[in-house]
Amino acid sequence: AEADGQDPNWSPAQTAALPLPIGHASSQDLAEDAVVLLAQGIVRQYTKTLNREIVRQDDSIPSELYRAMCKLGRLYIEEGLSDRAACVHTVLEGSRSPLEKWDLDIFRHPDFRFRQAILIDPDFRVPTSDCAEIANSRGTFGEDNAIEHRLHERLREATEGLGSRRKHKAYTALRELLGRRSLIGEHQLLDYLVEKDLTPLQGMIIDTFFDRVPDIWLIDGYAHRCAHCGTLMRPYPNEELFKDGRCPIRQCLGHESSKAKFSEKLDPNKDSLLIAKPQILTYWTGPAIDEVTIFDTAKNHGLNAELYPESDQCDIAINGRNIGIDAKSYSSPVSLALRLNRSIGELIYYRRRIIAVSDRLIEDNPYYLSTLQSTLDKKGDPATLEILSVSEVIQLLKGMKYEN
Repeated sequence: AEADGQDPNWSPAQTAALPLPIGHASSQDLAEDAVVLLAQGIVRQYTKTLNREIVRQDDSIPSELYRAMCKLGRLYIEEGLSDRAACVHTVLEGSRSPLEKWDLDIFRHPDFRFRQAILIDPDFRVPTSDCAEIANSRGTFGEDNAIEHRLHERLREATEGLGSRRKHKAYTALRELLGRRSLIGEHQLLDYLVEKDLTPLQGMIIDTFFDRVPDIWLIDGYAHRCAHCGTLMRPYPNEELFKDGRCPIRQCLGHESSKAKFSEKLDPNKDSLLIAKPQILTYWTGPAIDEVTIFDTAKNHGLNAELYPESDQCDIAINGRNIGIDAKSYSSPVSLALRLNRSIGELIYYRRRIIAVSDRLIEDNPYYLSTLQSTLDKKGDPATLEILSVSEVIQLLKGMKYEN
């Protein structure tokens, strides 16, 4: 058998026939290849699931995922451990945690650049932004398969149908809706669509971006709205720790805090309740916490600010194209750097280009900003970016009031 293509059911006792790598660099390369393939396999398998295809641990499993399991199995065996990558369910479950939390020493090595990456959102069980970027990092994996790209395309297609004069405002209105009001009553949603002149998109919006709130997510018959981000709090097995439910949004203050509070109880009998789909909560609602905070700060201090201008050229524009700000919440600074090294996107159209990194990520990893800076290309468009924390951006905007 090939060294990295062995049967996933091999055990340590069979390692005698396995040609082991010599030196740390080879193990590092093998580990990185395994993670890239795992990320690609996760995205492909998720796409199959969305298409309602049956995926078994046989020839129907994505080849990238199978190859990743083989390489992971080799890593376990080389470290003298039992192969814990033989079952696809075990591998996918482990992908809901940072890679450095796995039992592999190579994943915890300081030089392993993906060690902090989480490939599957632990609550929503969809591929994370880190996953999509790592999957695309080799330039051999089509970004069209990334779920966020699909959602953007669907939203852009819908708003394009409203005509050139309305499409940008419609895009901003829908993204702001999903960012601020991911839990909403159906009548409230219809009122919002009328207010924003979006009633032609009513059916698409409900079908594409929302689900009905299931009874299993109610607490004592009520839906609890998170006091921090406004989404639906979920029942938690340990009721003593989260007696009123736990916010599933990773970027929210109420996600890990046992002091998480709900702002109100919503009665599903009074208005049919809708909750944004898991993909929306992962890719748009969570990141929007920082985005709308920055936008609201700018507006409250009298600045000319626009949210998601020109159908998402950036997250927040200040004074036209003088300043463009993109808020980022990638769990791994290396994943974010890979994304920016490939392209800084439409920030290129702004004179001053700012990347705002979530304060919570920096609290968890004090070296986040320095790692990001050191991994960014030192030439070309990435070198023109200012890397700041969200709190630093907010202080910057507060000070600008006195400059205008």
